Amino acid sequence: MAGGISRLVTRGRAIPWLALYQSAKWIYEHGRRAWRNLEPSERERLGGLVRKSKGRRSNLNTRERDELWSLVKKATIGQG
Repeated sequence: MAGGISRLVTRGRAIPWLALYQSAKWIYEHGRRAWRNLEPSERERLGGLVRKSKGRRSNLNTRERDELWSLVKKATIGQG
């Protein structure tokens, strides 16, 4: 058991923690900004479409895919 713990500690030291933190911070800030570009009703609709898709485009019909694309575009760019 002690050998397993020491291996975990050694692995933990090998991780570039500062780079990991900065990457996570960047993702969080940009995601929050994108989320705020949408109205509350659009956020709800976006969440519903993502849940319905279950990560697969084929679970949405053409109209829903187009709607999802325009919501993501609006979130990213900040325009309708």
